[in-house]
Amino acid sequence: MVHQPNEHVKAWYPGHVQKAKRQIKENLKKIDIVIIVLDARAPVATTSFELKIFKDKQCVFLLNKSDLADPKYNKEWVSEISKSYPTLLVNKETNRRELLNFLKSIPTKYANPRIAVVGVPNVGKSTIINKILGKHKAKTGAQPGITRGVQWVNVEGFTVLDSPGILFSEIFSKDIAAKLLLIGSLPLENIDDEIFDHAFSVYALASGVQKDLYQFLEEFGRSRGLLKKGGQIDYERAKILFFKEVSEGKHGKLTYDTQFERFWEVLRDG
Repeated sequence: MVHQPNEHVKAWYPGHVQKAKRQIKENLKKIDIVIIVLDARAPVATTSFELKIFKDKQCVFLLNKSDLADPKYNKEWVSEISKSYPTLLVNKETNRRELLNFLKSIPTKYANPRIAVVGVPNVGKSTIINKILGKHKAKTGAQPGITRGVQWVNVEGFTVLDSPGILFSEIFSKDIAAKLLLIGSLPLENIDDEIFDHAFSVYALASGVQKDLYQFLEEFGRSRGLLKKGGQIDYERAKILFFKEVSEGKHGKLTYDTQFERFWEVLRDG
């Protein structure tokens, strides 16, 4: 099946993402284990359509930002993915020892496996790498994937690629785009109103809000004092602030992907 990128999501695939993806492919032969970092709020939307490049690799999954997701679904997602792949729930409180113990528990044929950490933008790849590396920290906050040459770091029986790998060059459905927007994996600029509307409907379903986006922003904007001259709501500012706060988990512990079969479909078709 040939997918076409969603027309409502304008170009958002910058050069540094292309460079990072190229870097992964260039080092693919050296990689034994791939750590795929997902956002626990949207395990389907953050499962890249480019995972086929790792079809011959041993894969494990980390469900990151689990502290921002619904605890009930966290347990269910770990149980589901663990049926086929080693899987761990992680968040900002997860310590280095927990991560290393998880990696050491993975059955592998390699004596000193080479590990790469990959995932879509903003799922926390650099933070995961930093925790694994400990004092040999990779940079965070900089543009992901930009390094002067690839570096491998030895850590307690593993060799870790110190650069995060960025996946997910195209978006093929409005639903995926909406969920990526809700978790902060898409920039809020250059997104069509249709995607914002759908994202809000996904948020409303998960949170139990019974308003449309316009009604909600009217109240939200007024409560935050986001007014234009004459007392009119500045809907654009209200929209951007609201979705930014949602992505940061300030409007509840919410999970947007709840259909396990979709996860396996994406893995199979990817």
